[in-house]
Amino acid sequence: MALVAIRWALYVDLGLLFGLPLFALYALGGGRTGRRHLPMVAPLIGLAVLGLILSSLGFLFQGAAMAGVPFTQPDMSILGDLLDETALGLALKIRMLALLFVLFGAALLSRLPRGATLGVTVAGAVALATLAWSGHGAAGEGNAGWLQLAADLLHLFAAGAWVGAIAAFLILTLPTIATDDMERAMLAECALRGFASVGTLIVGLLILTGAINGAFLVGPDHVLTLAQSTYGLLLIAKLLLFAAMVGLAGLNRFRLTPALNFAIAQQDAAAAMVLLRKSLLVEGCLAVVILGLVAWLGTLSPPMSV
Repeated sequence: MALVAIRWALYVDLGLLFGLPLFALYALGGGRTGRRHLPMVAPLIGLAVLGLILSSLGFLFQGAAMAGVPFTQPDMSILGDLLDETALGLALKIRMLALLFVLFGAALLSRLPRGATLGVTVAGAVALATLAWSGHGAAGEGNAGWLQLAADLLHLFAAGAWVGAIAAFLILTLPTIATDDMERAMLAECALRGFASVGTLIVGLLILTGAINGAFLVGPDHVLTLAQSTYGLLLIAKLLLFAAMVGLAGLNRFRLTPALNFAIAQQDAAAAMVLLRKSLLVEGCLAVVILGLVAWLGTLSPPMSV
């Protein structure tokens, strides 16, 4: 279970590391507005450092599990072979370099907001992409294997973009809004409108790539028997929680965002921001639980492999 917990933390950490700066690019003026209103330097540095620690621990735990030895007594020869001769080791090296680049880019955000935000976003995408090599996405072969890997990567990017957007909106909505100071409320409402089309794209990508991954990992012959296995029950739970997230996202877009716009026009955004904040908190909690299920699913054998 320790390995599952580390995988869970990495999904959340690297998803945020990619999604937060991406949000600043498309929803907050390419980094300039994001630098002023969405403080990212400290969060990005913290996420990158945590990613380095979690990645090292995950590699040690995985190596210990393969060698059948306690985590406190690692087999250095096996760890060396894993690091130098496997795709998992290569992915770890690439992730570490990407995380170091994030640290470098975060230090430049105040001087080169747009360029540094773009660079950090790319580095975050690379770090997040390496998680595909520790799951089922890299298990395929031939052209079908490449399709499965591509779908898994797109699924990771879409999930990271959604998690990052939720975190960014929470940052924008957490401060108390005074009726005589509408700047942050107006920024949140503008960002929500800017996220509308991107959010639709994210949901579409998650559904499409999820269906592709399901075809490879579950297959049509096993759909009706999903509830008979731990993998199937976890997958069903994930789908139900995803449906709840989509419902909340629709509520935010079609009810709470127009309500916030109306409240701003009335110079009284406090109540509307409270409702939006509560919805975002629930949506964020659902996202974290879903990522935990994904981390667990990655350690189980899917129906198609049995």
